[in-house]
Amino acid sequence: MVTTLVTNIGKLVSGDWDRGILKADTVKIVDGIIQDVGYSDEIGKGPADVVIDADGMTVSPTFIDPHTHLSFGDFSPMQHMVGLLTETLLQGTTTIVDEWLQFEGLPLFYGADPEGVKATAVLSHKAYRNYRPGGAMKVFAGSIMLVKGLTREDFVQLRKAGVWRVGQIGGSSNINDPKKIQEMVSWARELGYFVSTNLGPGVLPESLNMTAELVSAIKPDKIAHINGGTTAPPWEVVKAAIDGTGEAKLEIIPYGNMKMALRVYEYLKSRNQLKRLIVGSDTPTGQGYLPVAIHRAILFLSSVCGLPAEKAIATATGNILDCYGKYSSEFNMGKIEPGRAGDLLVMDAPPGSVGNDALESIEAGDMIGIAGVIVDGNLVGLRGKDSRPSRRNIKLNNRQLKVTCPDEYLFDPPRFYYRSTGPTYLL
Repeated sequence: MVTTLVTNIGKLVSGDWDRGILKADTVKIVDGIIQDVGYSDEIGKGPADVVIDADGMTVSPTFIDPHTHLSFGDFSPMQHMVGLLTETLLQGTTTIVDEWLQFEGLPLFYGADPEGVKATAVLSHKAYRNYRPGGAMKVFAGSIMLVKGLTREDFVQLRKAGVWRVGQIGGSSNINDPKKIQEMVSWARELGYFVSTNLGPGVLPESLNMTAELVSAIKPDKIAHINGGTTAPPWEVVKAAIDGTGEAKLEIIPYGNMKMALRVYEYLKSRNQLKRLIVGSDTPTGQGYLPVAIHRAILFLSSVCGLPAEKAIATATGNILDCYGKYSSEFNMGKIEPGRAGDLLVMDAPPGSVGNDALESIEAGDMIGIAGVIVDGNLVGLRGKDSRPSRRNIKLNNRQLKVTCPDEYLFDPPRFYYRSTGPTYLL
């Protein structure tokens, strides 16, 4: 049994939309799971294997990206880029959800190939169960894309193989019959699948235009990039989809139309439905890849739209847990409460910010300074490449950890590596 204490916390952000900032300064993690949250004089007594002193900084759940398009491994063929997931991990986004893989020859892009689409879903699901980028990132890959020729039995087989999500319908589906799509969705719902949709035209010429009427009929769990991926539908379409989809989560991405994102925010605020908001990246795609995409979305919601920082953080943590967690017991991160994964981000105001702490910096529009990334109770790293520095530094078992070398600031940030079957060690 390994016990980790994260203590001397200045502000503890729960990740929960309604609970906001917790009255506590210590989180106790046992074998990777949060066991207790409270004050150090109450829960900090007794031996601990690892003590991380936050030096009064802000702690929140690490961020979740619910919309990516990965390949196999830590590589993006569209940008010929390697190491992107490891860098994202070190920037504090430690869990990602893959809508569907993108790589040359992807069966999804080449006509009606149900066998190829099924094989891709199963292979990606199993591959990322065996592989954690950077040694710690949690990747939920493997979703079924709706194509001509799929049968109900295909959905049954995929569910038995562990696949539990229908990827964004309309993104590249070659089915142009809305009734056939609704039939497949009914199979998916019957078998307990999570369902995500696009809104508006897809990325390929033959993709179905997902109208507000069709999206409303599907009643998805999530509308992907409602502010456009990257081109937004007309406001009348967006508004009708918001009104017609009940409590479906509405995803905003920083690569989309930010004018539309602001309009979505203002409309949800007027209807007291801001809790429906989540943020994602929709990367890596032709728009590029930004390891701090989730940070940028949080900054937009808080500094531009006026959402309190702790609620903006909830759109990247607890709101996403609420969206996905009921479909998979393994999706157990995003809130700081007993029983959840011990995934924590230690952050601070960067030097020069008008904010006195991380939350004030977010509300002012400044990128946060990262001081520590913790996954399953393990300290994974101090910061990413060219992360904003933090004013303060954490202590690990009374030893201060601080980045001082320019090369470490810009090119090779110090990090902790660990094997799933072995002890933690510092490279």
